[in-house]
Amino acid sequence: MSKRISPAATLLLILSLTVGHFLLAQQSPAQKGGISAPPAIKAADVEAATNGVLEQVSALRQLKVLSPVKSGVKSRSEIEQMIIRDFDESSTPEEIEASNKALIAFGLVPPGYRLREEMIRLLTEQVAGFYQPKTKQFFLADWNDLEQQNTVMVHELVHALQDQHFDLQRFEKWPRGDSDRELAIHALVEGDATAVMFDYLLKPRGLDITRLPMSLSSLGEMMAAEPFKEQEKALAAAPAAIRESLLFPYAYGAGFAQAMVKKAGWAGLSRAYTELPQSTEQILHFEKYLTREMPVKVRLAELTPLLGVGWKRIESNINGEFGYLLVLAEFIPKESARVAAEGWGGDQFALYENEKGQMVLVHLSVWDTEADAEEFFRAYALRVRRRYPAANERSGSLAIERAYQTEGGETFIQLRGRGVLIIEGLPAEQRHRLSRLVTALWEEGGKNGVKR
Repeated sequence: MSKRISPAATLLLILSLTVGHFLLAQQSPAQKGGISAPPAIKAADVEAATNGVLEQVSALRQLKVLSPVKSGVKSRSEIEQMIIRDFDESSTPEEIEASNKALIAFGLVPPGYRLREEMIRLLTEQVAGFYQPKTKQFFLADWNDLEQQNTVMVHELVHALQDQHFDLQRFEKWPRGDSDRELAIHALVEGDATAVMFDYLLKPRGLDITRLPMSLSSLGEMMAAEPFKEQEKALAAAPAAIRESLLFPYAYGAGFAQAMVKKAGWAGLSRAYTELPQSTEQILHFEKYLTREMPVKVRLAELTPLLGVGWKRIESNINGEFGYLLVLAEFIPKESARVAAEGWGGDQFALYENEKGQMVLVHLSVWDTEADAEEFFRAYALRVRRRYPAANERSGSLAIERAYQTEGGETFIQLRGRGVLIIEGLPAEQRHRLSRLVTALWEEGGKNGVKR
């Protein structure tokens, strides 16, 4: 499972700070009000059922069982402690705090949001089972009875087979800075398991995922739109972008897996673990994976010397198409956001902070065509106006330039060819530095794929 964070990709933190592969599921009514009921299942029950389910999963996924799989159960408190341990082992407090600030800077969570605490609470509420590549063992939550957990077992045992054949541990340690690619690979792993889970449910009806009249991505979105249950309080209270990020690897990953199985069978999906998806764009648009449309590597200029004394870069990462979809959809209609995020070619963002706690967010993106870039430019300008209704728009020097004075600082957007540059939160006393910042960013961008 992936390990890092980015803003919309910082939302990767939700899924990426855990060592195991989690399945999020609706909770048993026995947990209503957060009161723990006596365990509904015991480890012996799970152990007795494991081999039979594993044989079914092996047949469905067309992967041989290479070794036995250990299994067990965990209580809610044990799962919570495991989640806390994984958060603490996977990222430093400074890294988590930087990611939290990036979410705030993008307007995806409210000021004062506490990412670590909220995610521990949310995952503890929602986790139904998980597989740990390190221990080669899977666990089920002990508060649902075994019959309710059949599909969870299927999902987790797919992870066990993936690990035996493709080595999931290789996906656990990533350098910081490309969370979009991490999320894409995470979607392959979780989407694969989710697709098998659907086949398990469809088989008694004489169906499989290749004969469904809709994509599993669409089905996942429909299921996610259903009203929240009483026992899903943390999920209901979570910011929309957090919920969407939780959905992505399962729903969109399953759609990717479904498309691959239709195209090349389960063997084709297995080959994807060698020819890994490189971006969320490739997960969202299967044809771009097939044609190997690779992301453009964008590198930002280091702005600390230009911002002056007391400023430092605290975070840098990649949004990707899915990240920009989340960023836009927070303030404009989702379908408009989806269209504007398509055509993404590459990007990078950086977050700077000074000693006063002021933050400047910079992101530079490159798009497939000039028309795609202009569409994103206009959508982002609308987003700024929706985010800051009282913003004072200053006329830019060019028709392809927007500048806004907002309560969050100066926001500047500029379109050049296939590139879009955005600077947000620039304090009023820093406005005289804007021209130099823009020049430096475009000069560096011109070296690595952003057409000027």
